[in-house]
Amino acid sequence: MEYGKGLRAEYGMHEIWDKNPLMDYVKKFDVPLSEPEQPYSSVYMDGKLFPYVQDDAAAFHAAVFTPEERGHYDRWLRECEALYDETLSGKLTPRLAELQNISFAKWVESLRLPPRVAEFIRLDLECEVATDWNNLSAVYGIQQEEVFLHGAQQCRHARGGNRTIIDAFIKAIRGPKTLGALVTRIARARKPDGSTRAVVYYKKDGVMRSAEAEKVVVTVPYHLLHSIQMEPSLTDEQWRAVDTLIPGGYAVVHFLLDVAANEKLLVGGKIPFPVLTRGPLGVVYGFLEKPAPGRKEEVFTLLVHGDYSRYYLEPRDAVRGRLLAELDKIWPGLPAFVRATYFYGYHPAAIPGWPVGRSPLDGLHASLRAENVGLYLAGDYLYSSHSDGAVRSGRDAADKVAASLATPR
Repeated sequence: MEYGKGLRAEYGMHEIWDKNPLMDYVKKFDVPLSEPEQPYSSVYMDGKLFPYVQDDAAAFHAAVFTPEERGHYDRWLRECEALYDETLSGKLTPRLAELQNISFAKWVESLRLPPRVAEFIRLDLECEVATDWNNLSAVYGIQQEEVFLHGAQQCRHARGGNRTIIDAFIKAIRGPKTLGALVTRIARARKPDGSTRAVVYYKKDGVMRSAEAEKVVVTVPYHLLHSIQMEPSLTDEQWRAVDTLIPGGYAVVHFLLDVAANEKLLVGGKIPFPVLTRGPLGVVYGFLEKPAPGRKEEVFTLLVHGDYSRYYLEPRDAVRGRLLAELDKIWPGLPAFVRATYFYGYHPAAIPGWPVGRSPLDGLHASLRAENVGLYLAGDYLYSSHSDGAVRSGRDAADKVAASLATPR
């Protein structure tokens, strides 16, 4: 979002992790990236801010944990790594099948970790899944811990905002492109020779139009699948896989701050953001770069998640007051530096999640990756909650379409 005078901030995806297949395309398209960052964030626990301004994660953990707590955290990491490695087969092993039937919270509880270690893990997880850890199957939660395992991954940001990545993809698409259209119906039929014919109906500029193809890839978010007439419909199994997902909610808030606030926010001259909190503030992304010399304002960002993001029927002034009161607890006096507030991006189903009894590895979910009379699904929900799943599913769909079209008839 641009605010003029060089002020901008994201209100969608933030980081891109090293092992995210999206990074392959970012590099291919020469999208400028920030310097790499470690996966850990500052945390606010027990009424105290633990800023991550140390030179490495080990020093940060030493500041957060006692030696005994650090030993328990390392034990949890090893256990999580072993289970995560089992998920890489793409199938449910007997041990994973058991974990699929309990919540991530119950699994952590079974490990008898010290309360502060469990809270640290919870802070890291819930911001990624946008729901309470009691709502998630242990298998799905373990998969979401990937960035912290086996030495941890680094992340980067797209300079100029994530729009630069989207624009690069659009530019790379060959052939005609139709943008800003709303698909309402997809009708398919199988021909006598086994091939398929699809007609996609879409609304653009107030006119209903159509396009024909042999194959169709549907990439809308999972919660919008129901709004498209699909003829024939998805199978009962596919609909069950979609309808038993749980939603993760996000909302983004931007504050325009007087840069004089940085005297309160910087720690030893270093940026402590993002800060993970468990409460109304969610992830305090703050700002990731110091303001340019001479700039008088900066954008300060919150990524509110889970039940705390469900304030769409509340007056914004009430929400703003609540958020400022919470910020004042961490940085006393900060609200006095706020010049304007903007709310963005609330959606009750921003990302998908897998409840107890489900996971991306189960047979029900595998049905979503199968062709349905010339129609393929693609999106984050086929494999995960984030852009890595979207890219992986898009590649899978493209490979299947290419193989199908190359098959002699």
